[in-house]
Formats: sequence, structure tokens, C-alpha cells
Amino acid sequence: MKLFNKKYHKPGTRPGTLKTDENPVFSIDLYDYNATEFQVELNADVRTCRAFIESDNCTWIHVQGDPSANAMKLLGKDLGIHELYVEDIINVGQRPKVEVNDDDIFLILNLPSTQNGHARVDQVSLFLIKNTLISFSTGKDNPFEGVIERLENKIGKLRKQKTDYLMYALVDTVIDFGFPMLETYSEQIQVLEDELMETKNERLLGSIHQLRRELLLIRRRLWPQREVINELLRADDSPLLQENTLLHLRDCHDHVISIMEMLETYHEMTSGLMELYLTSVSLKLNDVMKFLTIFTTIFIPPTFLVGVYGMNFNSAASSTNMPELDWQYGYIMVWGIIAVMIGSMLYFFRRKKWI
Repeated sequence: MKLFNKKYHKPGTRPGTLKTDENPVFSIDLYDYNATEFQVELNADVRTCRAFIESDNCTWIHVQGDPSANAMKLLGKDLGIHELYVEDIINVGQRPKVEVNDDDIFLILNLPSTQNGHARVDQVSLFLIKNTLISFSTGKDNPFEGVIERLENKIGKLRKQKTDYLMYALVDTVIDFGFPMLETYSEQIQVLEDELMETKNERLLGSIHQLRRELLLIRRRLWPQREVINELLRADDSPLLQENTLLHLRDCHDHVISIMEMLETYHEMTSGLMELYLTSVSLKLNDVMKFLTIFTTIFIPPTFLVGVYGMNFNSAASSTNMPELDWQYGYIMVWGIIAVMIGSMLYFFRRKKWI
């Protein structure tokens, strides 16, 4: 994940200015339904969507990908989306937020996922009016395939509820995407813990640092979603939200808290892994220094002894000039003294439990 991934205009640009990539890739799918009917329009245009909005059925318009500026202008004009909301939809990387008005509700959420073993966060924007919900999701894959399947096969209460319940279903889906991501992170942490107990190579340090960094960035992107759900729960006087929907949103709030607590735990665990790695490296270095110190200490007295007898004074000139040089067993005696020195020091180190 990039440290800075927010799209923005040049400072001083007029609010509501739209600028997209040169070759935007997106699709618009429309789902119109009630308790008995279900109609799908794939790859629909904005004009078609406008005609369905005027019906009494529940209408869901889903825009997948990065829509062009022209398409967003038409959606904003025909569907009554404020230009500042349109700008937030185009400029991805927004902080999760919610705007509750008398006639509409606008939300921005972050959808976490893993791609090739790395974290990815897509932006999901929801705009709710009386009988219509418009959703925008970045990325190539539609994250709401499960909700579409529930609508088609009449699974659950989606077909019997109003569009605010559909909004809850999408919010719940976005939040629950955090659990598979957390499961992936838990497996990575477990693997790193096992490898760290067996070996201490530099590759592990890089993996731990990358995992810790991703968890920190994911936490920063998902933390405001708790505030979003709180704002929706406090909007109990909104005519667009039913009591049944508010009850299910409380469940979303529990899921958000659970995900944030697990992210905090995993971040602390990766910090602990980093400290464990550094501690193990330090202990290994201490063991090496301990071995070298003991090895050097053992050979200091013998080195002193052979240094003294290496002076080679002439014993014939004086009886005090190393008479040991003329002894028949002087060489063997020196080796014996060296062996006694080494054995005594090893015994002393063992008694002190230094080795």
C-alpha cells in the first residue's frame, strides 16, 4: 500500500471540479425489484437509469470501476448528487464519512482486501434517496456479488425491504470484508513466528516490517468507519432509515469494533515479533562475544608463559638467566603448566556457570 494514495486537484481549483484518467474503465449495472419482480440491466447508460428511478420499485444502480467525468456529471445532474459528493467519488482515497440530510444520505467507506499477498483498499461510495440507492466501487471486481445473488434468489429479507435495508446490506458487506483480510494476516503472523523460532535471517526482518506497515495503514483507513456507523445510528429521526435497518446497523457497529480490536492486536503482535527478532539477534551476538572472550581469556596465561620463555637468555652467562632452558624435561614441563592453566580456568568458568 502507498503511504499517500489520495487523488486531489491542484490547490485553488474550483470545488466540484472533475478530472479522471484518460481511459476510464467502468460499468453501470441496474437492479430494479420488489417482493415479486426482479429486473436487471447490465451495462446500462445514465438515461436508462433515470427512467427506472421514477418507478415505485426499489432501484439499485451500481457503478464499478473508475467512471469518467462525463458519466459522473450526468449521474450527478440527473440523480441529484451534489457536486461535492461527485468530487469525493472521483477523487478516491477519501476518509470514511457520512452525510445525513432530509432527502438523501451519502457515505464513503473503505473496503479492505488482499491481492497477491498484499493489502489493498478500495473506496465504496453510497448515495441513498427515497427509492434509489447508487453505489460506486473502485477496482475491477464487484464486491457485492453475494448481495446480488440474494436479490435474485430471494434469500433473506432484501426483496421485502426498502432501499435503506439494501444500503445496510452493502455496508455490512464492506465491513465484513475485513474478516478474510484479518484471517490472512493471522496466518502470515503465525508463519513468521514459526520461522523466527527456527532461524534469524534478514528476510524475516523485512517481512515483519512490511506486515507491520500494512497493518498500520489498514488501521488508519478503517478506523473512521466506526464513526460512520455511529453517525447513522444517531440519525434515527431520518425519514430514509427504518427502525429495522437501524437495528441491523448496530450489528455492523459490533463488527467494526471487532475488526479494529483485531487489527490493534495484530499490530501489537507484529511489534512484538520485531522486538523478538532484534532481541534474538542481540542474544546471538552476545553468545558469539562470550565465546570469543572465553577463548581469548583461556589463552592469555599460556601466551604470557611462552612469551617469557621466548626471551632466550643465555643460561651459561649466569645461573639466574633461565636455568630451565637447560633442563632435560623443561619443554614437557611447560606444556604441563599450560594444560594445568587451561584446565583450571575451564573449571573456574564452569563453577561460575559462564560456560
